[in-house]
Amino acid sequence: MSQTYKGLTQPFPIDTVGPDGKKRPIHDFPKVGGFKKVPLARGLEAFELHFPSFLQKRRGSEPVAPDLGTSLHLLLEVEDEQQHAEIIRRVVREEVPGTFGKYLDAIHVFNVTLHREARTMQVSVELTPHGAEAVAWSFELRFPSEEEGRQETSRLHPSPHAMNDPRAAELIRVARHYYPAGYPVWEDDDEAPVPAHQLTPEYQRWSASRQKTWDDWSEWKDFLGRVRAAFSGHDVRDVTYPSADACSRCCVYLRESLPDGGRVVTRVVGAVCILAPLYLVYATTVTVRPDKTSTRPLLTFVPTGDVKPFADTLARYIEQVFGYRPFPLELADVPLPELRVGSLDEPPTLLGALFAARGTLENLP
Repeated sequence: MSQTYKGLTQPFPIDTVGPDGKKRPIHDFPKVGGFKKVPLARGLEAFELHFPSFLQKRRGSEPVAPDLGTSLHLLLEVEDEQQHAEIIRRVVREEVPGTFGKYLDAIHVFNVTLHREARTMQVSVELTPHGAEAVAWSFELRFPSEEEGRQETSRLHPSPHAMNDPRAAELIRVARHYYPAGYPVWEDDDEAPVPAHQLTPEYQRWSASRQKTWDDWSEWKDFLGRVRAAFSGHDVRDVTYPSADACSRCCVYLRESLPDGGRVVTRVVGAVCILAPLYLVYATTVTVRPDKTSTRPLLTFVPTGDVKPFADTLARYIEQVFGYRPFPLELADVPLPELRVGSLDEPPTLLGALFAARGTLENLP
């Protein structure tokens, strides 16, 4: 059974402007993509890719930046029709303009068809970007159930006392040493030969640290050798992302066959920070179906069961070779809202600044 809601009865003009007091033409919309199989896009094409993702992101679920998404997911959580109308009104008149208003002149159509049992929504929009003709799109949004989402251990929120923790203050100081304040990604000049944030002293220090680990990091080579010797019956790989993250990572692959011809693949990872004497050990698990499709990776920072001995061995070797200490997980989501960490278009945290974004940590070859 489906229900259709119309968010507008007449066009809604948007008067939001940028920090310079002016509208921005849609061709200035920040580029997105450029990773793996997603092609690089910019301008209106980039906006078309980014807009559905923004609508699907759950507003309020991100403690660092609760305004990065929308309230559309609430349509699946409330039954009252009046509340449904209020939710869509808020999305159209407040949340979309609040994020994209400086690139848009008006929204003409915003219709949502709710398929409650399938937990999907069909969204049809027509809008006028600034500096372009009106466009119309239709796309499907899917909101997984809690059971399909990430394991709770993959999302660790800072305690109310985290910001008063002396360790947090020290790690924030380290982050500020390597990442410049300001320089939001949407302000990047795509025509500039080098992004402005990469000309700062902070970025130069980060780049020098990353390059040093590529040129000659004997401890890392020693660590890889020990892990390969300890797990000679398993596939062991260096899965460090070149010039992207603040850590180097080693992955041990564990595979278990299933009766239906599929398999469970667990990746046990040791991540060593290149900016501070810290390390992180975690695991991701996916089920590969017989048709070669797979489930979403489930990430845990507290490996248990048969995986724990592998994680413990990785931790032991890191401490022996580097002398590093474990990263305090309770500080993982301490926000660094003013810092520019790489090319992320999401608010950085201590975890992202000192290691990598969660999406990077869980998506492994």
